[in-house]
Amino acid sequence: MNNIAPTDTILTVNSRFLSTSKQVKTASQQPIILSDFDGTISEKDVTDTLLSHFGKTGCDELEELWLAGKIGSQECMSKQIALLDASLDEVNQVLSEMKIDPDFKAFVHAAERNKIPVHVVSDGLDYAIRFILEQHGLGHLPIFANQLLHDNQRGWRLAFPYANKGCIKGSGNCKCNHVKQQQLKQFNPILYVGDGTSDFCVSNRVDLVFAKDKLITYCQEHNLNYCAINSFADVTDAIEKASYLSSIQAQITN
Repeated sequence: MNNIAPTDTILTVNSRFLSTSKQVKTASQQPIILSDFDGTISEKDVTDTLLSHFGKTGCDELEELWLAGKIGSQECMSKQIALLDASLDEVNQVLSEMKIDPDFKAFVHAAERNKIPVHVVSDGLDYAIRFILEQHGLGHLPIFANQLLHDNQRGWRLAFPYANKGCIKGSGNCKCNHVKQQQLKQFNPILYVGDGTSDFCVSNRVDLVFAKDKLITYCQEHNLNYCAINSFADVTDAIEKASYLSSIQAQITN
């Protein structure tokens, strides 16, 4: 499908997941929003930032192999994180300076008011994501990401609790698998917010994509149902107006 205009997005969201009756939503009517973190919630890629500060020789070569498709993101990140040379305090200092979309917190509050779960689904670093979100009072959000582990000195490594051997992209965290899990729980529709390469595959498996940057081009090239956004303010606007339209429809039907 083509890019959905803001007004059409509201109507699409409204018709797909907001009830038009007094009845409590069943599981099959309950929406969920999954969001990428790096470059979507955060303004910069956290892993790249840490590697630029503390990465030893070899990180750039691994990145080139990944970009060339010679290794998957799981292998690339695992080897890059093993090249980090930093204390916990040094890492925390860099993380404390990372900025997020200034509209993200308001988006989370809007979703919570409308009883829409928000999950962070990232091929990045769980510790870093948690640390950053806690600084903004958002540490309660469920986070599904690669596990960053410290040796209590200056060494780091990754574990991959959400890896999937069948993952086409060879990702450490298979986002498509998370969509499957939510489908099994009968969440409908599943909305996704993302910006880049790690969001390409999963965008084919959700009902609506709120897309930024490279993900816009991908959705266009693959004829996906998407809405181009500049920030989470656009997503919040869709949620709030869809909720308002739903309440009006409920009054009319009654």
